[in-house]
Amino acid sequence: MHRETSHNKNSDKQENDKPTGIMGKLLFVIKRELRRSKTSAKTYIRLLSYARAHLPLVFFVAFLSITASLISVFPTQIMGLAIEEIRSVDIFKSKSLSHSPSEGSDPPSGPRFKSSLPLAPVIRKMTNYISRNWLPNHNPSIIAFYAMAAAFMTLHVTNSLISAVHSVTSAKLGQKLVFDMRNQLYQHIQTLSLRYFEDKKTGDIMSRVINDVNSLQSAIVGPIIGFVQDFLKLFWILYLLIKWDWKLTMLSLLVGPFLIPATIVFGKLMRSIYRLVRQKIGELNAITQDNLSGIRIIKGFAREDYELDRFKDKNKENCDLYIKASKISAIFQPSMMLLMQIGSLMVLSYGGVKVLQGQMEAGIFIVFFPYVNMMYGPLAGLTSFYSFIQQALASVERVFEVLDTQPDIVDKPDAIDLGRIQGEVEFRNVSFSYSGDAKVLNNINLKAYPGQMIAFVGPSGAGKSTSINLVPRFYDPTEGDIFIDGHNIKHVKQKSLRSQMGIVSQEPFLFNDTLKASISYGKLGSTDEEIISAAKAANAHEFIMELPKGYETIIGERGVKLSGGQRQRISIARAILANPRILILDEATSSVDTETEVLIQTAIQRLVKDRTTFVIAHRLSTVHNADLIVVLDKGNVVELGTHNELLAKNGLYSRLYKVQFRLPENDISDEQQIDKPEDKNLSEERFPEIKPTENGQIPRIDRG
Repeated sequence: MHRETSHNKNSDKQENDKPTGIMGKLLFVIKRELRRSKTSAKTYIRLLSYARAHLPLVFFVAFLSITASLISVFPTQIMGLAIEEIRSVDIFKSKSLSHSPSEGSDPPSGPRFKSSLPLAPVIRKMTNYISRNWLPNHNPSIIAFYAMAAAFMTLHVTNSLISAVHSVTSAKLGQKLVFDMRNQLYQHIQTLSLRYFEDKKTGDIMSRVINDVNSLQSAIVGPIIGFVQDFLKLFWILYLLIKWDWKLTMLSLLVGPFLIPATIVFGKLMRSIYRLVRQKIGELNAITQDNLSGIRIIKGFAREDYELDRFKDKNKENCDLYIKASKISAIFQPSMMLLMQIGSLMVLSYGGVKVLQGQMEAGIFIVFFPYVNMMYGPLAGLTSFYSFIQQALASVERVFEVLDTQPDIVDKPDAIDLGRIQGEVEFRNVSFSYSGDAKVLNNINLKAYPGQMIAFVGPSGAGKSTSINLVPRFYDPTEGDIFIDGHNIKHVKQKSLRSQMGIVSQEPFLFNDTLKASISYGKLGSTDEEIISAAKAANAHEFIMELPKGYETIIGERGVKLSGGQRQRISIARAILANPRILILDEATSSVDTETEVLIQTAIQRLVKDRTTFVIAHRLSTVHNADLIVVLDKGNVVELGTHNELLAKNGLYSRLYKVQFRLPENDISDEQQIDKPEDKNLSEERFPEIKPTENGQIPRIDRG
């Protein structure tokens, strides 16, 4: 949040610093574009770094690209050789009729043209070899045509085979790059703190992982391979064209200065549009994800039409952007083709006149003119490489934005692995606020001993959930520290900390898998006996066995095929199987019926045994047996004690209790007083004279 604010301030400052005057504005635009180009170059270089892990495959693809680009220019040369061969025969016949040359003399040829073609000596050697060894009595010119036909076919077959191998290898390289980047992105997302996910839409994150990562293949493999091929082909063709007729070559290149700036402008337009397209796709995915997750609510309130309109609006924005991009492409591409055709027309006009005037050999022109068109392809490819990269970077930047996001909660370099803990938890002068806002918790001091149940109660917004979320270090206190078995949790590895904790939330999350897999998530690799034992302890085994496939039943996304009470019991079974030392319960019975509540409470009693348990209590009837009840109000601890002690104080807890059970003031009967001797003795033993000091600190209790 802070980084984004700083970025926006810098952007505003840059906009406000815009100079006035034509020259000033021109310099400002140039500087801005240079900054953007520098940023784009850094981004693309960073993108290319993903290819390092696959260098052998990269070099093989590059070799295929080089070979294919060289072979692609040869068939046109064969056509020129054929024309020159025909012309040589005609000239030879004409001279024979006029001057009656001696029999067996060689027909004249255009040595300047033939000597400049790499294929000419190969064809000549092939023709001579066939004439001497296979067909000594046949016309050499006919043999030359057969040799050229064989070479023409060989080149095309070879090029086809190379292209096939090249396509498969390129696709393999591209998918490996996508595989690596998607894994890295997903792994990084797993390390981000909860605060990041609270500020982002799930659908947008999914879009970056799935859709935007795919652009890696189109941004690296396609353009780079095309760039290599186009550059080599352009270099080779230009070399031959300049060698044959440099003036005609310069004439054909006159359209170049128009192609390059047009491509740059086109690329910038497409990048800005596709950046918006990717953003809208993320928003569209977010709406889709929300609607599918909340389909019960949508149908329950009959809001199908409303949601459809929301979806249509976002879909139309996305559609309009694609149409805009298509319009720009529809204008740009034909314009570029028109420029290239103008260049070809100039070459055709001027070159044709030179042939008619005898200033250029027909064979040269036959090869020269197709080469000009072939040259425009790589030239357009080199310029469109820039525009294509601009489009791809719109997606890549969204991926790097996530990769560059640093988690708020990180392990220190010297963080230690937390061994098997006993479960002693201490809050020491803990305060907390979200993003520098008003304090949600203020100077909390609390100590829980192994095996105790600590309940947090209070009005909505008092800070109960925040207090609980600090224990597994989902957030770090803005002030103070939390200790487990005497270890500051900021100095231990998060995984070693959370692996010894179990969480049963008010709305349990279950994956779209079998019941067996859902329970075993608490302990991967657990046996069937362990899973069934945990299910029985959670009072879930009976209803599981009544299902058609028992433990192999698929429960649907978020466990939608189960009732709320059934999902809760599966969640408890998962926690039992995990066997945590610290247990966090976020009112596990607040949304179930009375009969189910009894089953869940029985399961919870088994679950909390011998564990340090933190309970967020909305139903005060569930905390009668808590060893310590922490009453929060506006982030402050206002009361501490057992159920009976807090009722006797007639403070906030007593008022909440009366309101919840609809009791009149000063009317708490003996039935509400839980004065069981064992409970009272236990309380007195653990919390003698439980009273906070003036600064809220709880004195250390010697448990003997």
